[in-house]
Amino acid sequence: MPTPIKMPRLGESVAEGTVGSWLKNEGDWVERDESLAEIITDKINAELPSPVAGRLTKILVKVDETVPVGADIALIEENAYISASPPAEPAPGPDAAPIENPDRANVAVMENRDPGYGNGSKASMQATREGVEERQRISPLARRLAREHDIDLNAIAGTGIGGRVRKEDILAYVEQRQAAPAPVEAQFIAPLSPVTQPTYITPAPAPVEAQSIAPAAPTMVGEDGFEVITPSRMRLAIAEHMVRSKRTSPHATTVVEVDMTNIAKWLEKYKEDFKKREGYSISYVPFVMKAVCEGIRKFPFMNSSWTEDNKIIVKKHINLGMAVATDAGLVVPTLYDTDQYTLAGLAKQISAIAQRARANKLTVQDLQGSTFVVNNPGTFGTIISVPIINQPHAGILSMDAVVKRPVVIEDDAIAVRHMMYLSLSFDHRILDGAGAGGFLQAVRTKLQSYSREIDVY
Repeated sequence: MPTPIKMPRLGESVAEGTVGSWLKNEGDWVERDESLAEIITDKINAELPSPVAGRLTKILVKVDETVPVGADIALIEENAYISASPPAEPAPGPDAAPIENPDRANVAVMENRDPGYGNGSKASMQATREGVEERQRISPLARRLAREHDIDLNAIAGTGIGGRVRKEDILAYVEQRQAAPAPVEAQFIAPLSPVTQPTYITPAPAPVEAQSIAPAAPTMVGEDGFEVITPSRMRLAIAEHMVRSKRTSPHATTVVEVDMTNIAKWLEKYKEDFKKREGYSISYVPFVMKAVCEGIRKFPFMNSSWTEDNKIIVKKHINLGMAVATDAGLVVPTLYDTDQYTLAGLAKQISAIAQRARANKLTVQDLQGSTFVVNNPGTFGTIISVPIINQPHAGILSMDAVVKRPVVIEDDAIAVRHMMYLSLSFDHRILDGAGAGGFLQAVRTKLQSYSREIDVY
């Protein structure tokens, strides 16, 4: 019986995935853990490793096709090498050596080695083998990226299995090349960042599939000064997820203002020394996450989910998701058992997971198991934001920019303080205003309880 390969769940709230490209063709031999396909969701682009070794006998889902999580997308015959018949070969020439074992060619091709024929067939088989190795060495997405950026693939060392050149290798090479000084002429034609603006100049016409690697691509420019954009599959998936979240949960939002002065003063005084000593930065985020854990302990329904059969599941582990903006889009990796870390430990985890996210090196586990999300749009200077719940959570917290402004303190005195707004969007099926407000009050109390001498360890 063939082994079915299923659409993986790349993220707790992900319900479906899109096949971005197949890295193997029907009939190809596949090793265990070798990449079969590239899968795109609203959370991540990832290569799908084969769970077994065998021959890919059937591809069930086409490129660009979206199917539910758990759906069969391909079939692999694990014992295919036993019954596989040798491929038809042209008759050997007069100079060819006799073939000792008719099955030798089939086994050799599956093992990616020379079958040991004589001169005439050996050259043909060598060319075939090199073609197979070349196809396996460079993923289709990496090849399209290289073509888009006019990159010689021979100049890039692959970091994938067996030296395979992957998407991450191409992006790292592009980033390194862009960091180097460029000639003045090149500065006028360098492609703009696909995150902020569409790219109008490309080295060569790219196939339609190349649209999947950019957030958006212009498809038509009108004479009236407007353009029509075709979103990428990831952007479309994010859009679907956001619409589904608003349709699923009755959102309500509440906001509190927090005096962050003592934390701000501590960071001003010790932030650089902390980074030199520990090798990673510390910011406001660990303090907010620590306070969120405190609030969840006091209001555990904030760490719950509403089920399809109208039940409430309260999670005992506090696994905070952290929204990270990347070139490919927004991802939400998970910090497991967040409440068990010190402030310094949280800072280390936040730094590590953010680096993996921006380098597109998140694992499936990184994107599963979150129970609540902390978003930090304040890094972009926002003052107040209204986040959308990451399903199936009960809420999401946004921390906005810490800014200095005059406020009234004790005895009606006016002082300049470091102030921040916290915005909580919550599922009104699970929580009412009292519970949401109580949670925010607990978070604020924790943040304002720090003195100017903070023990982060």
